[in-house]
Amino acid sequence: MHRPFLNAGFVGLLVIVMSILLMAVFPSTAPKLPDGFFTPIIAFEFMETKTEVYQLFGFPGTELREQMVSGMNLGNQLDYIYMGLYALFLMMFSAGCAKISGQRRYYTGICLALVVLAADIMENQQLFGITSKLSSGDFGDELTRLQLFTWLKWGGICIIFLLLASWFFRQNRFGKWIGGLCVASAVLGTAAFLYRSMAAEIFCLSVALVFLLMIVFSFTYKKQSA
Repeated sequence: MHRPFLNAGFVGLLVIVMSILLMAVFPSTAPKLPDGFFTPIIAFEFMETKTEVYQLFGFPGTELREQMVSGMNLGNQLDYIYMGLYALFLMMFSAGCAKISGQRRYYTGICLALVVLAADIMENQQLFGITSKLSSGDFGDELTRLQLFTWLKWGGICIIFLLLASWFFRQNRFGKWIGGLCVASAVLGTAAFLYRSMAAEIFCLSVALVFLLMIVFSFTYKKQSA
């Protein structure tokens, strides 16, 4: 018996550590969040209007705005490490599925993870652009591009989950549960795209849950040695 996803699991543990660190760094509250949102950084990623941005960061020249900008910028700087780790985890897991099943289509997950990583990098660039131009208000282009790269990132993750779901459904009961959650997460992502608000928060939580269960699966899955 051997554990083909063990190395991916160790990378997954680093993803969890970085997730906890980011939760401590990103602002936990904001002057005003769009209806349905309760996590400032999630709301920031899904911003659609300048009014929402200004409400999120508060009045200019206040200490609260400075704290919000500082917290968002620091969190997004650390996010480069986080995005590299979760993308690597997805690539390693996809490669493992391809090797175990003998089906090359799972290697597509590696390519998609690279697309997601690139989109996440570009998303962060737009977030930095918005915080640097809060005073002038000249961040309309960044806001438009933010919506594109945000959905390219989250949509790419959904597609990877759907790809891996077909593999999970062939595994034990725990694997089948993960496969079902992968599909549910993609459905929630579609709902979030059509009806942003609370659906976006629930969608992001579902993605986090799928990652967590995949990491646990990486340590518990055993395959009979040849």
